[in-house]
Amino acid sequence: MVLDEESKQRLKERFNNEMKRKIELITFIDEDPEKCPLCKVTKEFLMELCELSKDIEVKIHRLDSEEAKRFNVSRVPTILIDPKSGYKIRYTGSPLGYEASAFIETVINVSQDDSKLSDESRKKLKELKVNKHIQVFVTPTCPHCPYAVLLANRIAIETKGKVASECVEAVENQDLAQEFNIKAVPFHVIDGKPSSVGVQPESKLVDDLIA
Repeated sequence: MVLDEESKQRLKERFNNEMKRKIELITFIDEDPEKCPLCKVTKEFLMELCELSKDIEVKIHRLDSEEAKRFNVSRVPTILIDPKSGYKIRYTGSPLGYEASAFIETVINVSQDDSKLSDESRKKLKELKVNKHIQVFVTPTCPHCPYAVLLANRIAIETKGKVASECVEAVENQDLAQEFNIKAVPFHVIDGKPSSVGVQPESKLVDDLIA
């Protein structure tokens, strides 16, 4: 069990009150613990969420599946949040530790089809003419990382397919962290180029994306 009973009850009430429609969590894992030490607990966490709400559906796939090819998935665990609705929100690595809260909040926001961004941010994002990819590198013990990830995810919700948001767990994906010489998190990468370190204000991250 990943979630304690108190957390389960609280989440069940939130899902019941706030989820507006059914969403899919398309998940890619490897059952071999040597190849993916956190796949088992990631699957358990997602199945527990699924049990708490009729509006959360979890679909499990392997890396050698057609779905992995379709969504260009090459790492495990990877979770895609409701991609069939047009959203490009991806977790590369397990959404555990502090990251669980932002993951759950994103699930709710997606089900509401509402980014919760300010009117000013919404207006600016309408000016975005080209597709963007933002990666937020995190660690599960970073207390400031969840907000950074949630903000990127909300931008992806607002732009629905134009901005792809990816939360990358740096410890599980050390090769990617080393590629960008990451020394501190949260660390933002936009279109493959380092952008900023630390939690950014909403207006700043939006400006960085549309620059």
